[in-house]
Amino acid sequence: MTAAIYLNGATLMTTPTEGVLAIARKAGYAGIEARAERLLKYTAEVRAMAEMVRPDEVLTLNGVPLTLRPDGQMDRELLDAELLPRLRICNEIDTHCLIAIPPRAPGLETRRAIAGTRDALELARDRADAVGVRIAFEFLGFPDCPINTPAMAAEAVDGIDGIELVLDSCHWHASGSQPLGGFPIGHLALVHLNDAPAKPPREIEDADRVLPGDGVIRLFDLIDELKSGGYAGPWSLETFNSSFWMEDPHAVAGRGFAAVARILE
Repeated sequence: MTAAIYLNGATLMTTPTEGVLAIARKAGYAGIEARAERLLKYTAEVRAMAEMVRPDEVLTLNGVPLTLRPDGQMDRELLDAELLPRLRICNEIDTHCLIAIPPRAPGLETRRAIAGTRDALELARDRADAVGVRIAFEFLGFPDCPINTPAMAAEAVDGIDGIELVLDSCHWHASGSQPLGGFPIGHLALVHLNDAPAKPPREIEDADRVLPGDGVIRLFDLIDELKSGGYAGPWSLETFNSSFWMEDPHAVAGRGFAAVARILE
């Protein structure tokens, strides 16, 4: 069975969301991951998506930040303000998964951050469940993120019912590319695939990302471990490289699909 490959809108960030979906269809993707940055700003794109989307074609909406206070406690008021418009968009564009991310919070100790993040995940889950949306948690490998390894992500969600996980190859690379060990592969909703240049992993930023196979990330090791753990997809191409945004989006999407398909063979 061919693996389901999706196109994350960040790869074509300057292209309207409905354009990303049309390009993805033509290039052979199963669908897209929609970007909240665009849909919160350009409401016409929400309407256009609602008119054209097919069932299961929008895999996720990205990135509700689980904002924490300096002491690590959940900021309930701010989280609700971020959640509610994103959940409305999820319903309008027919996606049933909202990705949640930890904050970039220099100096915030991991122990405190995990406690606050667990509270925030439970609140997000309850709000999302009420409107038929699931929450998937994605750790960030940046050094200024207090939850920046697979092990920390696993601890943050341990025992919380109804929370899935997202694993991103670039964040795995930035976190040290260690074996996944106790990371609950069976709870994965999605894996983001991308690559990174030969620079110190802890210095990698989103904008550095390149297409799979064009960098130094040990993608085959990661994919082999995921498949050995029973994961078979979905997979998504997610880059934030602004050089791609200046190219023909059809060409970028086509090259990206071919790159992902090659490493999944």
